[in-house]
Amino acid sequence: MGNIVYLETTAVIDSAFKSNPNVLSILNNAEKSVTSQYVKMEIKKGFLNNLVLLHNKVVQCRSWSEVHDFIARLSLSPFNRYYLGTVLDVMVKFWKEREDKRPSELKEKYGDIPVSEIIMNDAKYHLRMMIRRLLKKVDKLTDEKINPMECFIDLEEPHLKGDIFVNTPHKCPDSANECEIKKFFHDNIEDFKKIHEGLSQLPKEKVDAETQRRISSLKDIIRTRLPRSTMKFSNKSQDEKLCWNCADAIHAVLAPKDAFVVTKNAQHFEPICSFIEKGCITY
Repeated sequence: MGNIVYLETTAVIDSAFKSNPNVLSILNNAEKSVTSQYVKMEIKKGFLNNLVLLHNKVVQCRSWSEVHDFIARLSLSPFNRYYLGTVLDVMVKFWKEREDKRPSELKEKYGDIPVSEIIMNDAKYHLRMMIRRLLKKVDKLTDEKINPMECFIDLEEPHLKGDIFVNTPHKCPDSANECEIKKFFHDNIEDFKKIHEGLSQLPKEKVDAETQRRISSLKDIIRTRLPRSTMKFSNKSQDEKLCWNCADAIHAVLAPKDAFVVTKNAQHFEPICSFIEKGCITY
């Protein structure tokens, strides 16, 4: 391919966690690959935190049937859809990696105990390995990781405290350092204005709830936060959701000038990238 590619958050998770062959092929054929600390921030507060929550729940459960009952109850609320998505991804990966294992292998590893206990012990081990390896895999995935806005520079991996993983701080407002997201918007104001204008002119049928939040947040940042030198806008200003709502726009602007943004979210990224003349590769 010979292109420079920038991997946004979903593409990084799909390659580092799921070993998605389409993303790995794009990476292998790229001249250079780039991601960002902003991606790690999103993974830390989202996907990785969901892994930690699941691990800790499994530790607290007394049987595998109790774990399944918990998963079933997650589906009852639409507010749990991202957490449920992570849980299902884990289950698929867990069982796929054990399809060819023989009972004797697990018995040798865990002893002559009930099947439910073997599955519980194996699941806890599997989740521990996932959690410990994920950010390391992210760091090794691309040739370069950029961070012009100094996002969450003290981000750390989760650590075990007894049998429970601790993932604090898991969101950037709890970081000891203040980011430079306001300066990043100032430095790239023309691109953000183009994205805001382009999104605002989309047909109504193409503006979903996420896009509407992005339009509103971009408008607030551009018209209110940036012009006022005395108005803070950072992870310490309690306006972090304005930043998070603009995530796809931020990724598109973060991507190097000649890079193609790699994503499976064509619905949101293709128009955003087109507004600032950035390439977009979907899989």
